[in-house]
Amino acid sequence: MRRTVLVTGGAKRIGREICLSLANEGFSVAVQYLTSKSEAQALVREIESMGNKATSVQSDLSEPGCASDIIERVVESIGPLTDLVNNASVFLHDDICSVTEESWDAHMSVNARAQTMLIRSFSEQLPEGCQGSVVNILDQKVASPNPDHLSYTASRFAMMGLTEALARGMAPRIRVNAVAPGHTLSSSEQSDSGFARAQSESPLGFGPEASDIAQSVTFLMNSRTVTGQILFADSGERFLSRKRDVLFETEG
Repeated sequence: MRRTVLVTGGAKRIGREICLSLANEGFSVAVQYLTSKSEAQALVREIESMGNKATSVQSDLSEPGCASDIIERVVESIGPLTDLVNNASVFLHDDICSVTEESWDAHMSVNARAQTMLIRSFSEQLPEGCQGSVVNILDQKVASPNPDHLSYTASRFAMMGLTEALARGMAPRIRVNAVAPGHTLSSSEQSDSGFARAQSESPLGFGPEASDIAQSVTFLMNSRTVTGQILFADSGERFLSRKRDVLFETEG
């Protein structure tokens, strides 16, 4: 049967590249978004112009019960899902001095709880006789943590552990893997010079691009014997063992 993938946070940035990479492989694509309606609709049209089915679905991943609703709406629109990419995330700064119950819950609800519930709902609708695949987008921080972005980092560790636990528990029906990107795109708080410095300081001398992350996801989706693996697409950034977040070490 034709493979159909749901990509959360798929309308922009890395998520968009993942959607297009999988569409180029012949996947039908469902694009989940929160507020980027126009970008999601434009991406759907682009994928459809490639001859693939596509749909967009708006949902707030922080809301309890959203996972089953998202999956149901996608299945009704373009058919059963065979694959899932957990790409959407909350990324806000806190540390041990500034973390609150609210900042902790904001990260965990989207970056861990929603992703776990999506995997559950995805598994429940997977057609009989079909081997499914899940790819979780993590962060190279899981190999080289620092005290910044504490709640975010904890949520990435949660999904790292669940990647292996679920790979063990869901085999042979579903493969579960992860991609851990390095510093790939600049943030609104980062200058062009700071971003260039961050990229150039990696052991390879350059940083990953969004297309590199998408290529890694596509590789794992198509690797039928690979499960429980974390693919670091970080140009070796984790080997730098930064004492603080890259933003604070490369600005100024």
